Amino acid sequence: MRALAAFFMGIATGAAAILLHLAYPPFGLVLAMIGTFTAIWSIGRYFGRYRYKFLAGAGWLAIFWQGANYGVGNEILIQGDNLGTAFIGLGALAIFLAIAVPN
Repeated sequence: MRALAAFFMGIATGAAAILLHLAYPPFGLVLAMIGTFTAIWSIGRYFGRYRYKFLAGAGWLAIFWQGANYGVGNEILIQGDNLGTAFIGLGALAIFLAIAVPN
């Protein structure tokens, strides 16, 4: 049950980050990365194990993958511009750092 909760919290964090990174550039991107790091780190702190951080990161990446692909109406949430490229790079860095920081 904890694993499922961590995965869904990662999905919720990823969805919030995707919607926030385009709002008020570059402040939305910075806030999305701080929120990503804080959420994944706090999931590991709350549950007390690194595996839950990995599951939250996997949920974040799963929703990122959906946001980067074209939808049914050919809409895309993460564009291939400078902001979208920074989002993927900084998002991966934030997830890695959140997992690497001890509980």
